[in-house]
Amino acid sequence: MTTEATTVYDVHCHIHETPKSFKDLDNEGQAVYCVQATKYSDWADVLDLKTQFDKIIIPAFGVHPWFVERVQSGEIPSTWASELRQVLMQHGGIVGECGLDKAARNATSLIPFEPQVEILETQLGIAHELCLPVSLHCVRAFGVLADMLRKLEKSQRLPPRIMLHSYSGSPDMLQQMFLRGELGQRIYVSFSRFVNCRNRAKSEECIRIVPAERLLVESDLHDASSTAAALEAAIALVAEARGWDFSQTKKTLAANSRAFFKYF
Repeated sequence: MTTEATTVYDVHCHIHETPKSFKDLDNEGQAVYCVQATKYSDWADVLDLKTQFDKIIIPAFGVHPWFVERVQSGEIPSTWASELRQVLMQHGGIVGECGLDKAARNATSLIPFEPQVEILETQLGIAHELCLPVSLHCVRAFGVLADMLRKLEKSQRLPPRIMLHSYSGSPDMLQQMFLRGELGQRIYVSFSRFVNCRNRAKSEECIRIVPAERLLVESDLHDASSTAAALEAAIALVAEARGWDFSQTKKTLAANSRAFFKYF
């Protein structure tokens, strides 16, 4: 896989869900995609995409908080955690997408929160055990997430690198809860056009708070044909917030992405 600074890294996307768009993937290595599974049944789809486009796909495997009820119902088997550990050991990649979401709903009600906590704790444990990065989704649960990570910090069981994907919390929460101490040295923060341009002023303030070497960008999209424009917009958002030249911003973000994924 190329490591040139011109490479654009999409550190969080779901393009495995739109196979018809695979023709638009850049197989020359000028774009690299971290493709994130969410619900166990799509782990195989991510693996298939990795097989087809090995040089440009970084796989991520996990159970998203929107799908924890499938664990409770048995649709996702009780062996999911051991299977997750095995697929990561066999194929590499990172843990994700996983996290917490107090706004998530099923057809009739909010998705229960306590099972989300339990399933995330399991996945963070696997990330620590295998020394792998983790990609975290968080909506309206930043305090709980920070408390969980601080407990792991105290017990020395943090994953090596932790991405807050499409961070949507406040600048104060980011600085006070996540960017201090040992935890703060492991946190990377990713921004996307899809989420972060909804409140550009707040997002720019967050971008200015994050250490320069731990900024990332993503598309968070499902269609490969749309990722290039989304990433350009995310890079421009970071450049504008930091007062950086676009080209240098692109190089900085590429270097940060390589540091986050480390062995890719």
